[in-house]
Amino acid sequence: MRRITSVAPLLTAILLALIAPSHGATAQETPAHVLRLSTLLPRNTQMTRALTLWNRELAQRTGGRLSVRMYWGGAMGDEQTMVRRMRNGQLDGASLTSGGLALIHQPVLVMQVPGVFSTYTQVDRVRTAIGPELAQGFEREGFTLIGWGDSGRVRLFSREPVRRPRDLLRARAWRPQSDVIFGEVLSVAGASGITLSVGEVYGGLRTGMIDVVPGTAIAVTALQWFTSVRYVTGQSDGFLIGGMVVRRGFLEELPADVREALLTSARENQARFLDTVREADERAYLALVRHGVRETDMRPHEAEWRQLGAQARRRLAGRVYPASLLERVERLAAEE
Repeated sequence: MRRITSVAPLLTAILLALIAPSHGATAQETPAHVLRLSTLLPRNTQMTRALTLWNRELAQRTGGRLSVRMYWGGAMGDEQTMVRRMRNGQLDGASLTSGGLALIHQPVLVMQVPGVFSTYTQVDRVRTAIGPELAQGFEREGFTLIGWGDSGRVRLFSREPVRRPRDLLRARAWRPQSDVIFGEVLSVAGASGITLSVGEVYGGLRTGMIDVVPGTAIAVTALQWFTSVRYVTGQSDGFLIGGMVVRRGFLEELPADVREALLTSARENQARFLDTVREADERAYLALVRHGVRETDMRPHEAEWRQLGAQARRRLAGRVYPASLLERVERLAAEE
């Protein structure tokens, strides 16, 4: 299988839904306020350029009083460590996946349940309806959600084909740290999974410690996991949700106009970057297939997967999210 390098930079858009090109004044060398922001995403030329553009925009909006200092590639630890550092004031914000967001407000995982979302239209409709309620949950924990993000369709990438739930029984599936949703799916299927951090997945695939990973095409490509898998599920029953949070204490320290500039930047650029990431994930998936990763068809066993997803969702209700919230999400997603 040939290396796929042309789509690797697409990961730079994941969860950084606030960065947008702009023109105007450059940031002052000594801004009065610095937003210390952490991400698991690796630093590269494209990301550095994006951060520079964001700082230019913030400088223009705030007269040079606010800039962003980014800590790339998990330099501040995994998502659990990032959340802890934000709570004790060592960090001001972080770009997190749904697993990281759930460490702050666990009901956000209702957006990550299997078998409910098959289109981005459903994701947008449900998130518009329940997003304000979820945002209030973050506020109660001392954080402000300044922008939603999503990172593509969640699929199963594997060394051997995964066509039906029972195929997971003989697999060594990766279970992400702090994961609840996929862990429950594995449990319902009768499997257990192997827990590793994101940074350990590449090595785990190379050594055969794991042979199935849930992920999006854009992430699997950029993190080079595709070099150790041969198959990918052609269908998907969910999307990877994420967002950027900032501790409320930092926002309260900002002058009102500077705070509004930051929040406005988030609102204005979120929709455009959601579109960018979604298109990038689709291109990454097509590139993977074109370069040798083979699709497996889950449709002949659709009823089994549907039953698995429904059982997992019900088992999580009341423990991870309120049952009433799940019912609302299912009803909203099913609307025509």
